[in-house]
Amino acid sequence: MKAVCLISGGIDSPVAAHIAIKNGFQPLLLHYHNFPFHSFGTLEKTVTLANQIANQNSSTTLSLSVMTHGRTQEKILNGLKGREIQQTCLFCRMQMFYKAQVFANLRGVETIITGEIMGEQASQTLENLPMVTSKIKLLALRPLIGYNKEEVVNLSKKWGYYELSIQPGGCCSINPRYPETRGKAEVLDPIYNRLKDQLITISESELDSVVDFKLPVKLEDVLDVIET
Repeated sequence: MKAVCLISGGIDSPVAAHIAIKNGFQPLLLHYHNFPFHSFGTLEKTVTLANQIANQNSSTTLSLSVMTHGRTQEKILNGLKGREIQQTCLFCRMQMFYKAQVFANLRGVETIITGEIMGEQASQTLENLPMVTSKIKLLALRPLIGYNKEEVVNLSKKWGYYELSIQPGGCCSINPRYPETRGKAEVLDPIYNRLKDQLITISESELDSVVDFKLPVKLEDVLDVIET
């Protein structure tokens, strides 16, 4: 079973990918390169973690795909006005899922897997989890949803991801000071309908930026071809 598995440079997503493999999935690892709102350090960590996932699961053929996401974030940042800025993380996450769905459809994959933990981020509250997938039709699986952070950290250490995940890599620079934690369709939908066409156009152009790498891969080979 193939699944698109979203991976960042953090602690949670490599553990989710590892669990997915143990449960019979062949993940297509997908990383959003958010330059200039994330540093290249995040990309470097992600490549290192992806290689570690491949090393830990050498009997499974794995790949890493990198897609730009900075233009989407810029449109969200410029398109939200006033108190709407609180919805930034929700819209960013919604577009990540939208792009993951298109990516999956192009590769004949019917499932998206993420490393979301209940309450770990503003977009991962009970109210927001259904909001971020409200514009897609594919099944989104969250292997860590029943774990607490301590349990995930212990698994990360067990499988050799933790020390890599905590290396400096930079945080997203467009996070609002007070992000929405209780998203509501009646608030999000009018904004989404206003920005939808522009977001889809930008997202489709970023889908054209995808570069695929067979794992393990040399970091310099990735950095040589990734758009800024």
